[in-house]
Amino acid sequence: MVRVENMISKAFLLGIIEMVDKDGLEETTDWLQKIGLKLAEIEGPGFEGAREDDINYIPLCPFSNILLDFIQMCGERPSQFTELVNLSNRKMEEAEDGWKYPALTTVTGILYHSYTTKRAELAGVELLNVGSKCPRTHNNVYNEKALERAGMNKEEVDKYLERSYYVCKMQYPDKE
Repeated sequence: MVRVENMISKAFLLGIIEMVDKDGLEETTDWLQKIGLKLAEIEGPGFEGAREDDINYIPLCPFSNILLDFIQMCGERPSQFTELVNLSNRKMEEAEDGWKYPALTTVTGILYHSYTTKRAELAGVELLNVGSKCPRTHNNVYNEKALERAGMNKEEVDKYLERSYYVCKMQYPDKE
């Protein structure tokens, strides 16, 4: 059952499924990224979560409850969500500038990544998403190219992922 207070978020998730079926994976990815960018421009410069030195991490997965409820409502994780995550992770691995992509575990990470990286950019900082943890399975995913660019390794990222869901290395273009 869809409770009224959860209607918009569940409608949005259903909209993602419908968009994939109607327009395909690439168009849906672009749409989610554009939404994240527009929200970031409205919100303005800044950062989400917590910071330690040049590490920005998110202690709570911002969409986990809604996603988990939605998956339970559907009976399984929609294949369209998996396809979007797999497409993004494949692009991350294949692109020369793969450090610009998120290490995804959930479909909402596409929107979230464009939102957080744009807000950081507006604040004069580049965020490299070096790793994330799935709120459902607790499996970690890493962006190897971002790790290399950040001068980090998986063990360092794992220390943050023990208490968070998204880990980014902050880079200051003026200092490079």
